[in-house]
Amino acid sequence: MSKKSKSIVRMMDELFERMESSINEILRKGFLKPSFDLRHCCLEPLIEISETADNLIVVYDLPYIRSPDDIEIKATPTSLELDAQFKEPVKLEKWGTVQKETEFKHYHHVIRKLPVEVVPDKATSRFKQGLLEITLPKVKPHKIKVE
Repeated sequence: MSKKSKSIVRMMDELFERMESSINEILRKGFLKPSFDLRHCCLEPLIEISETADNLIVVYDLPYIRSPDDIEIKATPTSLELDAQFKEPVKLEKWGTVQKETEFKHYHHVIRKLPVEVVPDKATSRFKQGLLEITLPKVKPHKIKVE
């Protein structure tokens, strides 16, 4: 083999090692965890997080939730927790058969570390057609006067 072909093989090996390492890191962090908890009979809703210059915006997809009264949101400067109760339990079936007799009674989701610090007292939310949008104002840095 020539030097050039050895370096290409070596580069490919390094590339695959980096890819394998990245995939293992993703799996280790739990990104592929189930979106339900059978022990607590809850589902984890789909979520989208985005930012504007002034706000952090969190959108939850909450099918089966009918009223804002069924939703509870708790926020701190660094975390967000959602709990939403179904009026009637939901049973999921796959291909027309029940894999395990389970009824889900609510959604639950916790963001333990928000991407930015927020001001929870000034947060707003709105619920429409199964979508919950939470707008959390970002903490603004304080200027300190130097004397």
